[in-house]
Formats: sequence, structure tokens, C-alpha cells
Amino acid sequence: MPSAPVQKVYRFGTSGYRNDQDGEFNESVIRQITDAISDYLIGEIHRRGKLLPILIGGDTREKTRLFIPVIAEILKGKGLDVFRATTDLPSPVLAYAAKYFSHLNLGYDETLGAILMTASHNPWPYGGYNFLTPDAAVMPTPVSKKFELYQSEPLNLTLDRAAYGAETPAKITEFDPYELYRQHLKQGIRIDYKKIKDSGLKIFYDPLYATGRRYLPRLLKDEGIETVVIHDTDQLPAGYTGMPEPTGSNLTELSAIVKDDSASLKIGLANDGDADRFGVLDETGHYLNSNEVLTLIVYHLLKNRGEKGVIVRSQATTHLLDALAAKAGLSVVQTPVGYKYIAEEFIEHEEQGDQQVLIGGESSGGISVIGHIPEKDGILANLLAAEIVATEGKPLSQILAQVQASVDRQFVFRELGIKTEHGQQIMKHFQQLLSEEGQFAGLQIDVAQSVASVTALEQKYGTKDGAKLFFNEGSWLLIRASGTEPIVRVYVEGVSPSRNEAFAKTETLIDAVTQLLVASFSVPAANIKEKR
Repeated sequence: MPSAPVQKVYRFGTSGYRNDQDGEFNESVIRQITDAISDYLIGEIHRRGKLLPILIGGDTREKTRLFIPVIAEILKGKGLDVFRATTDLPSPVLAYAAKYFSHLNLGYDETLGAILMTASHNPWPYGGYNFLTPDAAVMPTPVSKKFELYQSEPLNLTLDRAAYGAETPAKITEFDPYELYRQHLKQGIRIDYKKIKDSGLKIFYDPLYATGRRYLPRLLKDEGIETVVIHDTDQLPAGYTGMPEPTGSNLTELSAIVKDDSASLKIGLANDGDADRFGVLDETGHYLNSNEVLTLIVYHLLKNRGEKGVIVRSQATTHLLDALAAKAGLSVVQTPVGYKYIAEEFIEHEEQGDQQVLIGGESSGGISVIGHIPEKDGILANLLAAEIVATEGKPLSQILAQVQASVDRQFVFRELGIKTEHGQQIMKHFQQLLSEEGQFAGLQIDVAQSVASVTALEQKYGTKDGAKLFFNEGSWLLIRASGTEPIVRVYVEGVSPSRNEAFAKTETLIDAVTQLLVASFSVPAANIKEKR
């Protein structure tokens, strides 16, 4: 019988439920969420008419280690068979196992999905609770809404295992998906390890004390490729305040090592806390932003691998991908920010049996490619980056310049993070510019394209996802206000036939946004920071 409603429902965003407060991520909260998820899982067994297991795994965080055993016991107590990863593991590896579990020969040909415990690239004190579908994707909104519903209106279901032919009690079994994932990358994705090895490319890797250390170096070593690894432990140094986010500012040590090495071909690679995001440094130790890496991978898939398909990007991602698509005669799909929307496109195109997605990516560091799962994968991105250098036989900086020169316009992307309580008012200001058909920073707004863009997002995905202004000459600006934090994100891309002019347009847009926020919304200049 349903119990009394809970006092608080813990909401699931695009990346699950995350919190750094022990009062909001403690055993009581975990039990409430797990009870709700078990109601959903048992309902799925009833709907599908057969007994299926749930997988569970996560990153190296203290909260992950603390609560995975608790969650596993709760699920077992509800009558569910649980397969628990033997060690911490990357999110994309767990996602792949959820979809292709039958290949492990552990008695089931399908799963109910996987519970994923990670706070990804957030600071180390955070805890994170997420769910991966049997399609290997982050849960879509309808599923997360059920998790919230069953918190507020618990069903308190327990599975009648005998009704599904089970003669034994539920149990927790450990499993190791490393070999399954390794074979997929080698035979399914066809990572050219031989070419990487024969090229003499020297690889430097920083897992940022996180779970990527168990996979990328081992995958390469199994193919005879040695990697120089730093921070190869999950024990944080005393007093450590760094973040497991592979940005340029967090990879200074790796940058110095790459720069100082004498190898002719070299690359720096990194992953975030759960290895679903990537970081890439060129031969000079210079950090390539996610848009540049996405661009290189699209170029590589088209030129060197001869692949075709739809290019899917979030609306906060470089339009250089559109220029490359146009040259190749490919279509582009724009989604709201959040990789779950990109995952939906992978699944939709696969189910419809039409042209597959060639690549899905976003500027925050998420990517998947044709033949892979719909979840973003930083391990895969890093291997492809190494393959690009090995295939071209040139340093990354030269390859990127070559790609940029191959299109008739230049694209310069920048991103700002702003701490402010005025997010909604700022959004309204930019939306008002559309209705007035005005200018911003001296650039004329393309009202028709701007309105068409937001309308398409709202009709297909049910969200406007901020305010995106397209300008007549090709540049654009996107403002997004967080619904849970006092943060506004601004993305701009200057576009011009000349690279210097593209840089200048980007600077002009950034300066105009900054002046507006300071003068009209009283945002301190110190609260406006560029992501690097």
C-alpha cells in the first residue's frame, strides 16, 4: 500500500541528481531515491513480462563508494537481481554494459539499465545519482519524472520473483566489463591502434585522480602502446582543491610535461571524474577547447574514415560543424544543451532505420560517434584524437589549421560563466531584442532565423533553452540561465571570412555582453569569468 508523501522530492536534471551538501546527499536521501527507482524498475519488469537485472557502478568519489553498497542492498531487498561493477569505472563503460550485457554471458540477455553514481566534473565533495537506460543513454525526461513521482507517491513495490519463474532469492553479483568495452573499441569502432603505435606518437595522460586511469592507459598498453600517466591514483593529496574537469586551467601540469618533451609527434589527453568528457592538448601543450576537438574528429571521420551521417550538436556548439557538413553534403540537427537530447537523436535515427548519426557533440566536452552508444564517451574521444595525429602524421596544431582553412569562413567561439541573481531578467532583455528586431554590439539580428531556431527546439524538445540570437552575417550569441543556481552562461561565436575579423567580432560581442551586465544588471565584473 502506498505510504504517506515525503517531505521533499529530489529533482533529476539533465545529469541526474547532484549535490554537495551532506544533508541533501545522505543515506536517507539515497534510500528515498532508490525506493522510487525500484518502484519504476519493478513496474518495467511487469510491463516487459520477464525478470531482468539492474547494473550499478560509479566513479571514485567518497559518496559513490559509500552509497553503492547501500543501493545494491535496497534493490536486492526489493527482489531485484543486481550486478555491481567490481571497481570504479567510466560512465560510458557502464552504459555500454547496460546495452550489451548479453555479451558477458552472465545469464541475462537484457537489463533494466544501470544506476550510475557520479558527479562527473563537479568538485570532489559532490555526490551524484543518475540512471542509464537499456539503450545506453542518460534517462529521458519522462523517466526522471517517474522517479520524482514515485518519491512523492511511493508504491512500495516488492517483486514477486516466483511469478517470473525464479526459484532463488535476489542476489548481488560482481561483474567486470573491461574486456567487453575493449573489444568494442577495437572491432566495432575500429580504433587503429597499430597506426598509433607505428606512428611513434608519444601520449601523455592525466586522469585527474579519477576513474579514467583504469581504462585509457590499459587499453593502450594492451595494444603495446605505452603512455606517460600522471596523477595515476584515486587518492587525493592532502588539502587538494582541484576539480576533476579537464579544462586548460586544470591541466597546467600536463601541459608543461607535453611542452618540455622532445618527441616530434606528441599529444596530451585527459578525462573528467567519470571519463565521459575529454581534454586534449596539442604538441605545444596548448589546450584545445571542446569545439576544436569536435571539429577535428568530424574532419577525421569524413576525410580519413570515409564515414557519412547526420551531424548532431547542441545549440551551444560551434557552427564550424555546419560548414564541414555543408561541404560534405550532410545535414545538421541542433538540440538544446544537455547530452540526453543528443542521445535521443542517436536512438531515434537508429529506430527509424534512416541515415545514422555520424557524430553527436556539445561544447561542454561530450561526444559519441557512429557505431557507438548514444552516451558521451571521453575515452573514445581521446583515442580518436590520438588516431587523428597518427593518421595525418602531423602535430595537432597543424591539422586544426588545415581544417579551419578548408572552409570559406572562420569561427571563433568563447564562453562566459556569470554569477548573478538576475538570470531571468537578462534572458528577457535578449528575448526583447528579437521582438524589436534590433541590433546588438553593432550587428543586425536575423529575426527570422532566431525565431525559427527557438520554435524548432520548443516544438521538438519542449524547451526554448535560453535565448539564441543569430546575426545576419553569421555570428551568434546564446544566453542560458540556470534553473537551479544563480548562474548565467553566455556563448558567442564570431564568424567572418578572415580569422582576425572573426576574433574581433567575438571580442566585440563579449565586451558588449560584459558592459550590459555591469551597467544594466549590476553584475560585478569579478563575477564574469571566461571558461578556458
